[in-house]
Amino acid sequence: MFSTIDKNFGFLNSFLGKDIGLIEGKYDIFNGKIQIGVVYIASIADNQLVSRQVIEPLLRGRFDLNTDFNGILTQIQSKFIYTPDIEKTSEMKQIIDNLFIGSTVLFIDGIDSALIIGSRKIEQRPIEKPDNEAIIFGSKESFVEDLETNISMVIKRLPTPDLCFETFTIGTLSRTEVKLLWMKDITNTKIVEEARRRLKSIEIDMISDLGALAELIEDKPLSIFPKWRQTQRPDMVAKCLSDGYFVILCNNTPFVLIGPGLFWDNFKTMDDYAEGSIVSSYLRNTRYIAFLLSIIVSPLYLSFVAYNHAIVPPPLAINIAAGREGVPLPSVVELLILSFAITIIREASIRMSGAVGFFIGVLAALVIGDAAVTAGYVSASVIIVVAISAISAYAIATTVMVIPSRLINLFLILLAGVLGMFGLISGIIIILWHAVSLESFGVPYLYPFVPFDLEGMKDTFIRAPIKLLKKRLNMLAPYNPNKINNEKHDGE
Repeated sequence: MFSTIDKNFGFLNSFLGKDIGLIEGKYDIFNGKIQIGVVYIASIADNQLVSRQVIEPLLRGRFDLNTDFNGILTQIQSKFIYTPDIEKTSEMKQIIDNLFIGSTVLFIDGIDSALIIGSRKIEQRPIEKPDNEAIIFGSKESFVEDLETNISMVIKRLPTPDLCFETFTIGTLSRTEVKLLWMKDITNTKIVEEARRRLKSIEIDMISDLGALAELIEDKPLSIFPKWRQTQRPDMVAKCLSDGYFVILCNNTPFVLIGPGLFWDNFKTMDDYAEGSIVSSYLRNTRYIAFLLSIIVSPLYLSFVAYNHAIVPPPLAINIAAGREGVPLPSVVELLILSFAITIIREASIRMSGAVGFFIGVLAALVIGDAAVTAGYVSASVIIVVAISAISAYAIATTVMVIPSRLINLFLILLAGVLGMFGLISGIIIILWHAVSLESFGVPYLYPFVPFDLEGMKDTFIRAPIKLLKKRLNMLAPYNPNKINNEKHDGE
């Protein structure tokens, strides 16, 4: 940087352009012997904070007349700036980077160093209920787009020095701030180191969304299975951190990534730990059954109708045949068209605002569906099968598994349409083989079922009573596997 205010202002104006909203001001202090310059970007800096805590104290303050010229910055920093977020620099690059995050820069004429003062304007929406992770019991808070607010909600639930943070700046253009969180002496350090390495290796100009960040660092990004758990819930983040997972928070997004991502985590909710173990186990298995229905019921129907007629009970076969009378399309085409139509309806209802989206859903389900059956374009039995499959997909705990379940369903429909029951069984084997081969940051995707971990299975297909959930998953938390202090528990 330069030693004069005018040269520094001139460089910033030529580099950033005046239209960005650069606010500059020069003031005389120290009985008129010293001139200071203040600069910030109006749209992202807090103008009132700059006026009250930077400019006004300097204009009214009394300086030590015995201070030499080089000690003026130190005196300003220690006595007159009413904010602790302040640092000294002589690098113009650091000054420009901090201007873009809402800081104010203070120059002194004749000194080639400046003070960077934190003055970011905080504008955010209020903390609301999660949009896509509604639960009956538990917290009603959800993350927002401000990173610091999100971190505060995590710290509120885990007020311990064992909660570790590491900050990354990703994107040469977006300069997106990303934070990696984990629990000291609990989370596997090898997993944390791998996550750190992958975050540091990202070379891209802009991170527009958390999903883009996940794709850049996940294992086998072409796989349809999500290798992350994506959530809006700070209570879910706190629980996963205490269980040995790591968490990635990103500025400008209300979602958080939890890793390593295990398949079974997609069927767990915070309600599972707010209700009794029997109720929780029943509901969790309901979600597993719903997932199986969403991928199997359509191809199973197709294989029975098109190939394996002997398996279908005669009364049911007669009803299905009667319903298909006059239908011009084969069953496999019916299923593919209607399954794809469900995706179109979902996308249309999501992209439109509330009342319009609801109207689109009702119009498609009642009017178009009923008219298609009445006109003889599709059979009523196919409508029922597709509806069961689609509704079951939305009973899964996480929305990131909805579309993968629909894609698996289409894949199995194609195989069942060509090979019948043999194609369906072959497709299931292929999917299982693929899932077994997946890893997330070195942890097998189907762990603790493959490889088998008895302690982990207590919170996989069922949710055992809390007193029996004494151990964390060994691969995630090898250094501190105990959730419950056994000695204290036994003594009681």
